[in-house]
Amino acid sequence: MVKKIFKSILIYLLGIIFLLPVIWVFSLSLRSKKDALSAIFFTRDLHFENYYIAWKTFNFSKLFMNSLIVTIISVFLTLVISALAAYSFARLNYKGSNIIFYIILLGIMIPPAAVIIPLFIIMKTLGLYNSHYSLIFSYIAFGLPIAVLILRGFFLSIPKELIEAARIDGSSEIGTFFRIIIPLSKPAIATVTIFLFMQNWNEFILALVLLKDKVLYTLPVGLANFVGQWDSPWQLVAAGVIIASLPIFIVYLLIQDLFVKGLTAGAVKG
Repeated sequence: MVKKIFKSILIYLLGIIFLLPVIWVFSLSLRSKKDALSAIFFTRDLHFENYYIAWKTFNFSKLFMNSLIVTIISVFLTLVISALAAYSFARLNYKGSNIIFYIILLGIMIPPAAVIIPLFIIMKTLGLYNSHYSLIFSYIAFGLPIAVLILRGFFLSIPKELIEAARIDGSSEIGTFFRIIIPLSKPAIATVTIFLFMQNWNEFILALVLLKDKVLYTLPVGLANFVGQWDSPWQLVAAGVIIASLPIFIVYLLIQDLFVKGLTAGAVKG
């Protein structure tokens, strides 16, 4: 009993510690410019109008649209390509498949900042610089290794008997992939979707280097553009950060429900 109580207290304390930065940013978003950096947490006067001012000042409508376009397209294409690749590595035996798989995994060890100069030159040469295509292709390239790794591991856990039974019934590999593998892999797909969405939505370095025109900026770059050397509207920046975080929470809630449904729908009945 004492052990249970101690565990509960520890979990609550850790939860509060992890939530403190979020609470602090939320409190900062409700302060006046005068109290922005002088107060610790909430002040007596709460300025909810900061959210409206931040939306107008930072042109959030355009920034949101840019981020949504880049993130949704890149996540979708990464999922399609990585799922097909992972299935081939997991269930199709062909010469050199393991070598190709390990070569792809090498991409996990390469951070975007390490290849930003050659990537910039490539995009400039291909005529993709200063366009959303440069970000989409870059996000796909950097997202594929981890996505393939997660999906391949999950595909290997699916019983071979199901795939063999489908093949005996005359199903093609594509039919087996879409009718059996994908429905059973919803938990893994949900995990990869959450990871990729968060990674691409919050990405800063590539967007800063590969985009020049302000009308093309994504949310992280657009917000950073209003942080000056001598003076910055920190209360508005904090409000912008809270607004920019909402899609991640919404996607997580939607995918969390899909994750639970995937567990039940993917159960194999004996």
